[in-house]
Amino acid sequence: MSEIKKNGERVNADPEVGDVQVISLGDCPICGGKGTLKAIQHIHEIPYFGKVMESTIICEKCGYRNADVMILEDRPPKLYTVKVEGEKDLFTRVVRSKSGTIELEEMGVKIEPGPAAEGFITNVEGVLERVRETLLMAREFRRQEGDEEAVKRADEILSYIEDVKEGKKPLTVKIADPLGNSALIGEKVKSRLLTEEEIKKLSLGPYQIINPEELEGSGNGSEEASSEKTNENKEAQG
Repeated sequence: MSEIKKNGERVNADPEVGDVQVISLGDCPICGGKGTLKAIQHIHEIPYFGKVMESTIICEKCGYRNADVMILEDRPPKLYTVKVEGEKDLFTRVVRSKSGTIELEEMGVKIEPGPAAEGFITNVEGVLERVRETLLMAREFRRQEGDEEAVKRADEILSYIEDVKEGKKPLTVKIADPLGNSALIGEKVKSRLLTEEEIKKLSLGPYQIINPEELEGSGNGSEEASSEKTNENKEAQG
């Protein structure tokens, strides 16, 4: 592995894992640590798909962490679908950015992006494990609250997850991204363009789409109005 200095950044280049950049971001906004906040950007290529960048912001003091994934090629808003019917299908690659919505159809589970959404690259089995861990925590909270109906529903989904892993039950996995930064990758994957109506119904997570034409010719007043609108949107999402 070679190391290159560029504009104060440390760039590690390894042909096997891709380019890794470690960038100092200064002080941590969470704990106030001086110079402890860094961004780690990993650029690599996924076979039969293209280049992606995994970006992680982390504080070396308090452990704050936030991750995202971005496809470095121009891709339109798409819906990807795969039918999981056996062990081999569990290895279907999942690229999920902060603006991606994942749906596990037969289980009635939908993972929608919010203000604190994280991106990741995994496979279908990895997504099921994430759902399982979240359900186990939620199940315990509901049990303590005495919500037997919610506990029963959680047990049903947990049981279905195990059946899917063992090839006993099918599962339709979908991922949709209005920004085109998410995808499913595998032999059985089907995809199509999202309709305008579908795009409107999807969450952008922490992102926003701004029309440059709306900002032209208004000067500072326009920037202030845009800033106020952004703050209102953030409050609404929170």
